Amino acid sequence: MKYLLALLLAATLLVAAVTEPILNRAMLIPVEKRIDQRLETLYDEPFLLLGMARGLYLDKFGAVFSAELQLVSTPGLGTFGFTAPTKEMLVSVRNKKLERLPILKEAMRAQLASAAVALERLPVDEKVVLGISIFRRSWEDSTGLPAQIVMQAIRKDLLAAKTAPAIEAAIRVQEF
Repeated sequence: MKYLLALLLAATLLVAAVTEPILNRAMLIPVEKRIDQRLETLYDEPFLLLGMARGLYLDKFGAVFSAELQLVSTPGLGTFGFTAPTKEMLVSVRNKKLERLPILKEAMRAQLASAAVALERLPVDEKVVLGISIFRRSWEDSTGLPAQIVMQAIRKDLLAAKTAPAIEAAIRVQEF
């Protein structure tokens, strides 16, 4: 009987060990907060972070984080009497977005590298992914501007990269 109980206990512990995720929610939260803090301080305008960073762990793939922001604060139709953008406003918003896009991309690369270090339990052969959705108004000229940027890299490549060019080379970038 003792043998059977010991065997049952060992089997239960084995199942519990197998089902516990490599990264749990508590391990992802500090990385989310660092991403939010960085995105909130990218530009000199308040309220540009629309959707706080959210992370999740996908077994045998890696850690995935996403957020939503606006590159430029713009009024919506009907906001405080705003009815239609002027030609100057269209050009100004577009130019400001083009100017800010490289700043966002650099911050994303830095956050990927930081997450690779912070997520100590993430296997080195799994990925770290950061996707940013960029909000736009229907009246904006968004030609050539992405609505979403996704950057991903294998953790060991990020850990091995010691310079900005090496970090950039380790990261795969997709723009949609």
